Amino acid sequence: MSRVEAVALANGARARRGNVALLVSPHREPLTGGGPDAVHVELVVIRSVTRDGRVRAYEEMWPGGRPVRVATIAWTIISLVDASALDPARAVAIARAHTYPGHRQVRPWASLAEARAALRPARTSAP
Repeated sequence: MSRVEAVALANGARARRGNVALLVSPHREPLTGGGPDAVHVELVVIRSVTRDGRVRAYEEMWPGGRPVRVATIAWTIISLVDASALDPARAVAIARAHTYPGHRQVRPWASLAEARAALRPARTSAP
């Protein structure tokens, strides 16, 4: 089994440090309704890239988050969707405010459509 050191953005765009992306990962929790096609979508900030523009490390939104190397969790990534049309500071504020009821823990979105709708106020350009 080969080790994945970096992941390309789903649309083929070159990743850049400081840009944001949507990380899509499987979410299989039968007790909470997560079926075989269920996903979690999280906003991440790209922190390290390869020379050819693939993501090597990213930062999650939980408080005190530090860069996570793709090599350690690549098996849980379905896709990494480019979100460079978003203002990173506004997108991060929106993502950090999306928490579980009554908690400070950042909550992922249940679909790309839900994440895109929530992050619409952070858009910097027309679609």
